[in-house]
Amino acid sequence: MTDWDAVERLRSKGWDWDRIAGDPKVDFHAEESAGEPGRALRALYYQRRSRQQRRPSKGSKAERDADAKDPSRPKWSLARVGYLLTPLFAVWLLLAYLYPSPVGVYVTAFPTLLFLFIVALGVLCFGLLRSVDKWTTVYRNAVIMGAVAGLALAAIFGLASVAAGCPSLTPNVSAEPSNWEKANNPAWTSGGSPVFFFYGSIACPYCSASSWSMYLALQKFGSLSGYSFGYSSPTDQAGPNTPEIILAGTSYQSQYIAMDVAEATDPTTITYPTISNCVEQAYVSTYSAGIPFNVVNGIYIHTGTMVQPSALHGMTTSQVLGQISNQSGPAWDAVSGPSYVLEAFMVKACGCSPPSGVATDPNVTTILTQIH
Repeated sequence: MTDWDAVERLRSKGWDWDRIAGDPKVDFHAEESAGEPGRALRALYYQRRSRQQRRPSKGSKAERDADAKDPSRPKWSLARVGYLLTPLFAVWLLLAYLYPSPVGVYVTAFPTLLFLFIVALGVLCFGLLRSVDKWTTVYRNAVIMGAVAGLALAAIFGLASVAAGCPSLTPNVSAEPSNWEKANNPAWTSGGSPVFFFYGSIACPYCSASSWSMYLALQKFGSLSGYSFGYSSPTDQAGPNTPEIILAGTSYQSQYIAMDVAEATDPTTITYPTISNCVEQAYVSTYSAGIPFNVVNGIYIHTGTMVQPSALHGMTTSQVLGQISNQSGPAWDAVSGPSYVLEAFMVKACGCSPPSGVATDPNVTTILTQIH
């Protein structure tokens, strides 16, 4: 077998064809009918080079057509799928995180897109372990296609949420009193009144304990009807059987405040409530880190409990309601403070002359001066 690499090396040194043909490292054996070995070797060399030049170049149409006709060549591998999906979900996740509303309203950044990104990254890593090629033109094109697809999907879902009337919200917030936060959003109103939004679950002890402060504040601004009494999940370690006001299904009449409640009604299992519209979903997607979750006028936000369940531990709903009515006792002490804070934010959101009982309450007016 002629060593053509050796031929090339000897030619580069300036050897003539006869000398090259006679070198044992070249291992050239000419047929007797071919004549002089040097001439025979030269003829074979140029024939071979001519055939190589006629071969389709890498990436040419001819080569691609040949690959397409080769049934043994896989069209898609796990590595290629991973290279496509990883940038797709990475770009989509980033945009949904930066613009949770409108981009992340229907498909949220956390946990949905984060989970999909992790799965795609796992597929890519597993595919690369099974692939000889780690980076090729095909893989590069898959990355580009994935990034473009991620941009396109983010744009499609963002435009769909805008078309549905979902608000554009900023994820940036500033601190307000009592662990409340402020976001520079458009006002969330209903019938001209600022909306008070509550997102929670009747099985959640933190929601149950906080419901009394919400009830007390709402009653100061209007008339709440259709509510009932209950207890949080008996098996929850944070506060089993915490007494509560159930706000799901209630009606509210007020000239100052509108109410929007999304509360899961399973009494034994803590679940997230069903969202009825994309406005609610926009706020939950952008700001909620769990339940309970409250928003006043789309601007003032509170995530987490207002009242610790331990403050109401062992009490019945009648006992809590009695202490609130009498404005004395440990339940009143735990519930009244957060209620004053909520009332102050409602006054700030309303921008109107509040009910007389609120306007003259120094507990409310003091907090009001601290709100930006």
